[in-house]
Amino acid sequence: MEKQAPLKGKFSIFGSRTAGRPIRCVGVDDGGRYGLSKADFMEKVQQSNEACQRGDFQAAVHLYSEALQADPQNCILYSNRSAALLKMGQHQAALDDAEKACELNPKWPKAGVRFPVRALIGKAEARTGSLLLYGDAR
Repeated sequence: MEKQAPLKGKFSIFGSRTAGRPIRCVGVDDGGRYGLSKADFMEKVQQSNEACQRGDFQAAVHLYSEALQADPQNCILYSNRSAALLKMGQHQAALDDAEKACELNPKWPKAGVRFPVRALIGKAEARTGSLLLYGDAR
């Protein structure tokens, strides 16, 4: 069997539609736009993944948000931030990110897996409503 030649062109391990474009980020200190190198972007992503692994979901959300400023079309970053938000109990924000990930790449499986967050939101609202009704019955 003959080996296939490697694919030519740019490849993003994140599956982003912006893989071939320069990464840009909004700067807080200068109020304008400045470039974020690919190495800096990858470092942010690595730091956010490590924060998730050690259970520091607040830091992970912050880092994923910074990476998303640089690559706002990256479905995986939205999906990962969705997971971190879910762990923090921020169900609506997690659902919003999961929906954005699906919108950007409908074939990305992890984004669709996080749609059960909708059920959690519904259960939480139902419980809150039941507690309110029970409280009024006294």
